[in-house]
Amino acid sequence: MRKDKKSTFDTIEDTLTLMTKRKNDHIQICKTEDVESKCKPFQQYNFIPEALPEIDFDAVCTEQIFLQHKFSMPILITGMTGGVQHGQEINEALALAAQKFSIPMGLGSQKMLLKDVNLKHLFDVHRIAPKVFLIGNIGAVSFNYGVTISDIQRLVDDFTLNAFALHLNALQECIQPEGERNFANLLHKIEKLAKTLSVPLIVKEVGVGISAKTFRSLVNAGVSAIDVGGKGGTSWSAIEGMRSQLEGNRLGELFRNWGLSTDKSLVQCRQAKEESHAGVDLVATGGIRNGLQVAKAIALGATMVGVGLPLFRSAVNPPKGQTPLESVENELNFFKKSLLISLFCSGAKNLNDLSSRLVCEGG
Repeated sequence: MRKDKKSTFDTIEDTLTLMTKRKNDHIQICKTEDVESKCKPFQQYNFIPEALPEIDFDAVCTEQIFLQHKFSMPILITGMTGGVQHGQEINEALALAAQKFSIPMGLGSQKMLLKDVNLKHLFDVHRIAPKVFLIGNIGAVSFNYGVTISDIQRLVDDFTLNAFALHLNALQECIQPEGERNFANLLHKIEKLAKTLSVPLIVKEVGVGISAKTFRSLVNAGVSAIDVGGKGGTSWSAIEGMRSQLEGNRLGELFRNWGLSTDKSLVQCRQAKEESHAGVDLVATGGIRNGLQVAKAIALGATMVGVGLPLFRSAVNPPKGQTPLESVENELNFFKKSLLISLFCSGAKNLNDLSSRLVCEGG
């Protein structure tokens, strides 16, 4: 009689109690600790300065089309949190700011709602920001732990979502004490969801990048957009290590800098997109901290650029005298102004003009 193979990791059932604790842990750690990888994306790229732009600064246009919708600038507020009281407060500030700036916003994982529908109010930002373009979110691995296509469609319907994102987080699940690590046969399930879901499907990494090979597999599966989610910003390996005991903490630090940097992943995926003539939108997330980096990502082939930690910290640590919403709006204004300056001072009238002005200076 064959004995079952013993797992390298202990298996812990991911209960609602554990999910709540995890979300609160994530908020506290991201608020107070050093959670970023040591990689600095886009440093080897610079724009050729144009001393005589021959354009009016006020005529520079930052509008972008993403998933067949027009937005005021190519910035997407990435899904970060939700499902707990503090997460609701953060998401409400982000949603109101996203609505004001006419940019899309993602929610943190909605997996909790499939355990308890009574938590809906903790994610329902459309209640206060009815016009915001809202993107739902759950881990792709959840398909191997009971989540169904019908569950995803129900989330889309219940929250009037404009798009839905499946996140890929194999490394995070490895370090996470209660991680779900069965990633077998997920591509087929992603393909089935892409074919049946009533809204566009986005697949995104959460910090280690997407290779050209994976990009091609996802394109063939029929997804509408791919977020490279590269190394350079928040390291979920480090965060989960901080939530773990000694060995988990060591593993989290060991893999803090694992993966492809955001710029290298973006270039790989753009080249694969050009070779395959794929019609998917590319999103660059990971270490984006200003509008100059946004401009560089657009010049390298991104349609949109995801911003997370700077806006999260603006919401949870507003300067004295500012509300969380005012703090988020000020950060987005910084991104917008630095993006406009990047275009104007390189002689670009719009986002399409940026690629011809970017140069690689080494690396």
